[in-house]
Amino acid sequence: PLTFVLPADYGLFVEEFKQQAGAIWIMKPIGKAQGKGIFLFNKLSQISEWKKDAKWRPNMHTTSAAAAGDAQQPQQAETYIVQRYLENPLLIGGKKFDLRLYALVTNFQPLTVYLYRSGFARF
Repeated sequence: PLTFVLPADYGLFVEEFKQQAGAIWIMKPIGKAQGKGIFLFNKLSQISEWKKDAKWRPNMHTTSAAAAGDAQQPQQAETYIVQRYLENPLLIGGKKFDLRLYALVTNFQPLTVYLYRSGFARF
């Protein structure tokens, strides 16, 4: 599905959101696992609430003045991935699944692809 990285792509996301009236969207924090911080929404007002309540963390770029304590670094919102929610995902045996296949493309003309035999499947 179409993917947006917030807060950087917020303007683009809002345009798409308005075109997809009635759709359900899923918001997932980057760098977390096991469903932590994930939520569904269908109104932009629910995002506004997230923006107010979002955890803030220091910007990773420091200057020598900031390191010396002379200036405060700007705060940066936690990064989230936003996608349209798939209400009827493909299931195997009634369960969601995750497949990871690792491929190495060494040439495009002619196409040469090596597939790693030890892929990953999770149900």
